[in-house]
Amino acid sequence: MMTGAIIWLLVTFNYNVHPFHISVCEIEHNADEKALQITHHIFLDDLEETLNERYNTWMDIINPKDRNERDRMVKAYVTSNFIVEVDGRQKGLIYLGHEIEEDAIYCYISVPGIKKMKKIKITNTILMEKFDDQVNLVHVQYQGEIKSMKLVKSNISDSIIYTE
Repeated sequence: MMTGAIIWLLVTFNYNVHPFHISVCEIEHNADEKALQITHHIFLDDLEETLNERYNTWMDIINPKDRNERDRMVKAYVTSNFIVEVDGRQKGLIYLGHEIEEDAIYCYISVPGIKKMKKIKITNTILMEKFDDQVNLVHVQYQGEIKSMKLVKSNISDSIIYTE
């Protein structure tokens, strides 16, 4: 996941002025647990703007009046804008939670029951309703190999096919 870390460092270099909108999603297959472990890295200010607009409210995402409401909104938003299909079947997402660090929120998701996969399809529309220039990078690590996708408003989903 080094590529994702490098891109994330470049993007977060100057929090107050980021001239483009980007999120990074890292998906790692855990063979022992037979699960996909997913981490979304999203700029706090972009997510706050999007949540406030979508839910017609005003909330300070870092210091909310009601943390449970913030948690509910983040969970609802992320899980409704991210779809994982494995071998042609949409998978249920288990939202594990999130944490805030500096200028980013890290959202954690698990997809259990993935022993092997021949194809993974990702649909990621996070922040795309708010920002026309939004880019959602997705890095998938499976069987020791990392493959990446670049999803934009005109192409919200992509697939990776694995050969054994």
